[in-house]
Amino acid sequence: MAPAILSENWRESQPALWLFLLKLSACLTLGARGWLTWQADSPIRGLFWQEAWWSSLLKNSAGIPWDDWAKESDPYITITLSCIGLILIAIAIVPWLLSFLPKLRWLLWLGAFFLVVDSFARWVASDYDIGMAIEHSLQMSAPIALFFFGKGTAATKQTGRAMTFLLLIATGFTFAGHGFYAAEIHPVPLSYQTMTMKLLGCSESVAVGFLLVVGVLDILAALALFLKPLRRPALLYCVAWGLLTALARIASHFSLSASWWNLDPWLFETTVRTSHWLLPLLVLGLLRKGGTMPK
Repeated sequence: MAPAILSENWRESQPALWLFLLKLSACLTLGARGWLTWQADSPIRGLFWQEAWWSSLLKNSAGIPWDDWAKESDPYITITLSCIGLILIAIAIVPWLLSFLPKLRWLLWLGAFFLVVDSFARWVASDYDIGMAIEHSLQMSAPIALFFFGKGTAATKQTGRAMTFLLLIATGFTFAGHGFYAAEIHPVPLSYQTMTMKLLGCSESVAVGFLLVVGVLDILAALALFLKPLRRPALLYCVAWGLLTALARIASHFSLSASWWNLDPWLFETTVRTSHWLLPLLVLGLLRKGGTMPK
């Protein structure tokens, strides 16, 4: 059965609000990731230094020994990452131009591509943890959803339903990915622990226990998204907890004496997670009363 989770009058019911939320999510995700790639480096750098992937290719096609590549490639990789960051920042403007330049929506795919590459690089750097493979699903989905939903796109009711279902799946993946780390299915990141200790003013053991509880809740919420009676409460949890965990990045590094630039990169680490709460909020708004999902 096709997912029937979208309002029958989805284009007519609050269209300006839905479109604004999508534009805002895509803009902030692309812009913040672009800034972080440009100014704070990116795990994409590590992809260029995978010796097992590139050493034979470099040797056979260009005659470059791996040791020479490892010693001399860093400046070129830095320039490449800076260009990627600036491209993402430029694409972040595209959502606000779609009303009168709809063909620019194709650039959203380029932005989505770089988000996928960034997420893939994080997965490789994590030694292929499943949680890392899925936790950026909402970020990667933001420009894609705007491409299909955005003004100027021939979005049918069926397309709308499919894309809303995609966002529901992406929400489940993102929160399951968070939960796998917090619940110690994967090693708990030190950053999770230190943020929790700073914000709660607690010991390390209490922070680990707290993360375990919320990690389990994240996984349960991800599963509950696909149970019709629990879908709305689960989405409300995702909106609230997604917002709080995004704000935790800046709150744990904030002081009254700090200037805004002292919050870089934490301001952008918060901003890049906008889709973690805004897109679940959008899905919640698009759900119709009595809608059904595949069992």
